[in-house]
Amino acid sequence: MPSFLVTGSSRGLGLAFVAELLKAPENKVIATARNTKGADGLQDLASKHSADQLVLLDLDITSEESIDHAAAEVARILPDGLDHLIGNAGVNEQALVSFEDLDLETFQDEMNFNLVSTIRLYRAFLPLVRKSSAKKIVQLTSVLGSIQLAAGSPGLANGYSVAKAALNMLVRKWGGSLKSEGITTVLIHPGWVGQTDIGNSIAPYIEKYSPGLPNITPEESAAGVIKVAKDAAIEDTGSFFNYDGSKLPW
Repeated sequence: MPSFLVTGSSRGLGLAFVAELLKAPENKVIATARNTKGADGLQDLASKHSADQLVLLDLDITSEESIDHAAAEVARILPDGLDHLIGNAGVNEQALVSFEDLDLETFQDEMNFNLVSTIRLYRAFLPLVRKSSAKKIVQLTSVLGSIQLAAGSPGLANGYSVAKAALNMLVRKWGGSLKSEGITTVLIHPGWVGQTDIGNSIAPYIEKYSPGLPNITPEESAAGVIKVAKDAAIEDTGSFFNYDGSKLPW
């Protein structure tokens, strides 16, 4: 069974990714969240799928202890390794705040959550990815982290954009060093999904300045992201994809 672990899956896109993966009965999915027992969407999916196909696992992306504990549990569940590590957790706490007015403590929290926690996650789970057959790391990111496109969205999600640009650099450089081990590493922008917390937080800006931008559903985004993830090959390592499979500028 191809195996997948999804972080940040209690709601929104993470939950949609889990639901999309469960459409294929051969997939084994480990859905993680800070408190899976309190995640109604995950509990609903668990009631409809066997424990062999769906495992719910508590994982706090900001806690090294929690990440290490989860990695040890996954090692027990998947003795042959983890095929796909899907990093999805992210926060955008100051969506429409100027650089002059950014709360720097909140910005530090955003950097820790969006960037530093990813380093912790990869360090803990890389041994399991190395043991697997597929050997894939799929990192959700944002087009707002594109330096080439930054001039087109002044004032939008400033802190989040900086964090995602740093995340993109982290994954591209780290992925380059992992390529020689046969590990495929890609970044994927999920599109603007207005129904999610992050998507909704930037809705006033999008509606004012980019009214033609498609507002897709979590299900549409998930279908595209999972297809890109499954299709990604070693030669795609370091690529920055849109959810529809097209490539985005750095």
